[in-house]
Amino acid sequence: MHKYNSPNEIGISDLVTYRDETGYISEYQVLINYIKGETDRKGYTPKSNRTILVDMAGRRTTCHDYTKLDRHD
Repeated sequence: MHKYNSPNEIGISDLVTYRDETGYISEYQVLINYIKGETDRKGYTPKSNRTILVDMAGRRTTCHDYTKLDRHD
């Protein structure tokens, strides 16, 4: 597993490990990656970086700090 160097490296469908606010570590797939100041195709411009993750059961969670994600290579 490796750390991301910037939110720009995060790709849709990347497999990652994330420790949530309760301390529980799970594997997720990246569903959406919003990068601060970049407008998406629907015209949305986020004010902060955030990554929407989905686990194997389909539950979603949001990560606001890309340094907490470990990518699987």
